[in-house]
Amino acid sequence: MIVNQNALLEVDLRPRREAETLAAAGYAVTLVGGCRSPERVREATAPDVTLELYAQPRAGDGLAGQIREQSQAMARAMLAVRRTSRRAPVAAVHAGNPPDNFFLAGAVLKPMQGFAPRFVFDQHDAAPVLLAEKFPRTPLARPLMAAARAIEQQSFAAAGLVVFANEEYRARAVREGLLRGDSEVVPNGWSLPDVPPDPGWRDGAKHLVAYVGTIGEQDNVDHLVDALAVLGPGSLRVVVAGSGSALAAVKQRARERGVARSFEWLGLVKERARIAALVRAADVCVAPEIDSEFNRLATFVKVIEYMSAGAAIAAHRLPQTETLAGSTIGYAPDMTAEGLAAAIDGLLSAPERRSALGAAARRRFDERISWERVGAPRLVAGYERLFGSRRVR
Repeated sequence: MIVNQNALLEVDLRPRREAETLAAAGYAVTLVGGCRSPERVREATAPDVTLELYAQPRAGDGLAGQIREQSQAMARAMLAVRRTSRRAPVAAVHAGNPPDNFFLAGAVLKPMQGFAPRFVFDQHDAAPVLLAEKFPRTPLARPLMAAARAIEQQSFAAAGLVVFANEEYRARAVREGLLRGDSEVVPNGWSLPDVPPDPGWRDGAKHLVAYVGTIGEQDNVDHLVDALAVLGPGSLRVVVAGSGSALAAVKQRARERGVARSFEWLGLVKERARIAALVRAADVCVAPEIDSEFNRLATFVKVIEYMSAGAAIAAHRLPQTETLAGSTIGYAPDMTAEGLAAAIDGLLSAPERRSALGAAARRRFDERISWERVGAPRLVAGYERLFGSRRVR
C-alpha cells in the first residue's frame, strides 16, 4: 500500500510512478491518496494499480490552517487504509512525507489482520527543516520543531526501508543519527509529455519566461518578481503555473514592484501537456530558489522537468541543483535578485547558448536522471531486499 496524504494525486507524480513500478515488478499495489478529480487520477494511473481515493481537504492557510488540513487528511487516509485492509492483508505500508506521521498505520492494521505490516518511509522532504522555513516567526516554533523532530525520529525507527528522494537527504539522516537500517536513494525523474511548444503563451511578447511549480515560502517566487523589476518589464512576459501558501503575497509583491502586468498567474495546472507546451515555448525557465537550509537539501522537480523538455534554465547555484544539472544551467553569479536577473538576461540575449544548454540538459536527463533508468530500478531493488523476493502475490 502506497499512501500519499500531503498532495493531490492528480499532480503528484512520485506516488503514482512508484505504485506503477512496483505493480509492473509483480507486487499487488494499492495507491491511497487525496484528490479533487478521481476520474483524472484513474485515467493517469496504470490499470494494474488499485486505487483507494478520498476527497483532499481544503488547503489551509498559516500554521493553524496547515494543522487542520493535515489532521483531516490523516483521518481520511487512515479510513482508506482500513477499507483497503478489508479486501486483503497489507504486507507493507509505503508512506510519502511530509507529514511524517504515517508510521501509525501499523497500530491500526495489526489488530485487524493479526500482524503489523512492514513500514517504508519515503522521505520527499526533511519535514522539520521545511517547517522551520515556512513558519519561522510563529510563537509555537519551538514546540512545533520539537514535535516535528520527534515524529521524524519515530518514522525512521519504525521503517524496515527508508527511501530518499536524493543522496543529501540520506547524508543528513546519517549525520543526525536517524538512519539505522536499510535505505535506498530513489530520485525523481519525471519527463514532461512530448508535445510541441504553444506559441500562444508568448501573446506578442519578444521574450517568454516560465515558472512551473509550487509557490510556497521556500520557493522564493517573490525573488523572481524582484528579478523582473531589475530587468524592467519591457517586452518580457512571465507565465507562472502553480499555487501554494505564498501565492497571494507574491502577487502583492508584483503589484508593489510595478511589474504585475508582465505576469500571468495560471494557478494550479493539472494538465501536464499544457505545462509541457508552456515550458517548450519559453525562452527561459526559472528556478528562483535562494540559499537556505532547506534549499541546500532539496532537489527541485521543476528543474528535472525543465531538463526533460530541453529548456534553457536560469537558477541559483545551489548544491542539489548543481548535482542534478551540472553545467547545463545558466547560473546566477550570486543569491541576489540582480544576480538572477543577470542569469535570465544572459540567456535571453544569447539564443545559441540557450539552444546548446537546453540540448545538454536533455541529454543529461536521459542519461542520468530519468525514472526508467534510475529511480524505478532502485525502488524495485529496495523492495526485493525488504521482502527477500521479487513477488509477494
